[in-house]
Amino acid sequence: MKTQTTRYICFIHLKHKLGYLMFLAFMGITFSCNTKTPEALSSTFSDEESGLIKVNTLVIAESTFQKQIVSNGKIEANQKGELRFKTSNQIAKIYVKNGQRVTSGQTIASLDNTLVANDLEKARLEFIKAESKLQEEKINFEVSNKKEEEIPPLVLKNLKIKSGFFEAENALKNAQIMYDQTILKAPFSGVIANLEAKQGNYITPGDEFCFVISQNKLDVSFPILEGEFGFIQKGQTVDVLPFALKDKKYVGLVSEINPLVDENGLIKIKAAIDNEDAQLFDGMNVKVFINQPIENVVVIPKEALVLRSNKEVVFTIENGHARWNYVDIIDENNTHYAIKNGIELNDTIVVSGNLNLSHDAKLDATLVRGIKE
Repeated sequence: MKTQTTRYICFIHLKHKLGYLMFLAFMGITFSCNTKTPEALSSTFSDEESGLIKVNTLVIAESTFQKQIVSNGKIEANQKGELRFKTSNQIAKIYVKNGQRVTSGQTIASLDNTLVANDLEKARLEFIKAESKLQEEKINFEVSNKKEEEIPPLVLKNLKIKSGFFEAENALKNAQIMYDQTILKAPFSGVIANLEAKQGNYITPGDEFCFVISQNKLDVSFPILEGEFGFIQKGQTVDVLPFALKDKKYVGLVSEINPLVDENGLIKIKAAIDNEDAQLFDGMNVKVFINQPIENVVVIPKEALVLRSNKEVVFTIENGHARWNYVDIIDENNTHYAIKNGIELNDTIVVSGNLNLSHDAKLDATLVRGIKE
């Protein structure tokens, strides 16, 4: 009985000891989780108790507003040649491939020309014979020691007819033309495109062989509304942004204004572009920005403007407090507004954190930047 009592007392003692240890562990964890440095406590107090709203601001500086017309356009090659053979036969050799650069006069492809080459050689021999015959006639007429320009024109003409020179010369020219038609050459320097024919294929004059496209000088073609016609003129610069090339911008120069308004009230414009990096291709889709500067206006970034009761509002900061200002918008472009009144130069405006901002709110402001054109 005594042994059982002793065991029971030990069990109770162990239970209390374990409970005490668990209590100490729990208090340690709680203390650890809630312990903060003085700096952290100060920050928490600042954020939660001060009531300051963090915003970014900028000071309105004098700048020029770029009024914009935005249009969609296409890149067009200034020189684009569709190459076709002028005779029918089997393709004997193709010397180029798509995307390859070629120079003016470079051979692109040739047809099987065995027969026409033979005819050309025969015509050359006949022409040599005619030249010999002409020389004999000159000797007989006693003018062989004279230059052709010294022989009376009528006499020289009769000698060439009698010797068969004219006939042989004409036959040689025809044979040369027939031979040349079996060889396709680049009409100007550029790159090869749309080449689908294969060596050994039979081709006719009705079949397109390939294109040669000049990539150095390109045009962008785009429409504007009839009402925007006074906004653009020859020699004006435009910004060209290809959809396929992110972060790429090209500058074009208006070179052509088509003096015709189509059934949709649009006027077609062309601007020349230098494609020095050769990344623009014929047919590319682009966005075109036509800029016209407007002076003496207040310019703000679009993120500075918010709506309150369906009215345009820009918040300024005065003595650490937000002040809302109703403004009148003159115009806008892709990134900025031109403001007529409501705010002035050198005002400090809020450009972020202003979506839910209220009048007279206390601000923790950070000056971030100036206006970028």
